[in-house]
Amino acid sequence: MMDPALQQFLSERLKKKTSSAPNEAELQQELNDWLPTAVTKTHKLFRVTHPVKFSHPDVKNTSEIRVSAERKPDGFLRSGNVAVEPDMVFDTAANIPILKFLSLKLADGLSILAHLENDSDLVKQQLELPSLPYTDIRQGLLQINQLPDRTSTSDKIKQVYFPVDGGYHLLSLLTPSGLMFKLKERINSIRFAETTKQAREARRNQQHHDTGYQEFYGLTEIGFGGTKPQNISVLNNQNGGTAYLLPSLPPPLTLNKLQPPKTDFFLQSVYAKHFLEKFQALHALFQDNVPANIHVREGRDYWLFQIAEQVMETVWALRELPGGWSEHGQLPPTQKIWLDQDHAEQREQADDCWTP
Repeated sequence: MMDPALQQFLSERLKKKTSSAPNEAELQQELNDWLPTAVTKTHKLFRVTHPVKFSHPDVKNTSEIRVSAERKPDGFLRSGNVAVEPDMVFDTAANIPILKFLSLKLADGLSILAHLENDSDLVKQQLELPSLPYTDIRQGLLQINQLPDRTSTSDKIKQVYFPVDGGYHLLSLLTPSGLMFKLKERINSIRFAETTKQAREARRNQQHHDTGYQEFYGLTEIGFGGTKPQNISVLNNQNGGTAYLLPSLPPPLTLNKLQPPKTDFFLQSVYAKHFLEKFQALHALFQDNVPANIHVREGRDYWLFQIAEQVMETVWALRELPGGWSEHGQLPPTQKIWLDQDHAEQREQADDCWTP
């Protein structure tokens, strides 16, 4: 019995020829007529990891690249560390049906191409035709795994190499389309998951949601191929010719105008020149040959309060810093308690511990 996925593929082909629903005999005849011709064209299709047309759409397929890399726990997002299927490229749009055919998922969830590579009994049953032996079909279709015998680069790729330690390091990377679209798949699975929709709805209604949701800020969409994304690659066509770019910007640095003291608050955070005018005013008040009356005492208290308040402004600014900064210096214990927010509870419980 013909696999449902294969039936649907052949039915769509026959819809262009007849309006009536085809029976299995007609489907089998269509496969018998179409597949031998498709086998002869498979040598113009290639499975690759880095389609060069992402760099420039006019590059010929003779420059295609397929990389096989080992998985290593090095923390890098690179070929080998992410399980992705190779991309596919072709010369003309007439080859698209062959790619669709090879990508069909049979009843066990594996593609026809995977079954051909494994030489499974299931695919033998499905592709046993009177017009062409199965061995010839398999050999012809698996040509998609072969790159051109004569490979060459292109001036349109504009690869730049830099000499390093007797060799060369490639500076202008080619596009690993499998990784690029796997990233898009994972981002979309987070952005448009059912739980994410529910969480967003709860937020709009100002309701609590147990798990919340993740958001991607600064996400940029990039397009390839214009109105003909299929000319770049199969994965590009399946993704509508668009991929995502995550922001790759340096972290913003905030200038810390206040340098925490290392050994002594009064020597390193309180500078005499900042208090010069206040001390001069206090000194002038003491120099007046006026008896110590209420006006002199009020003036004295005013300037002493101004000086103390200015000192406390620096204290409060230090308490705004992330707690724990005093552990990196040699401040006296009393100053650590007085200045570091990590010691706020101890400072509030003991009335005398803040005394510097």
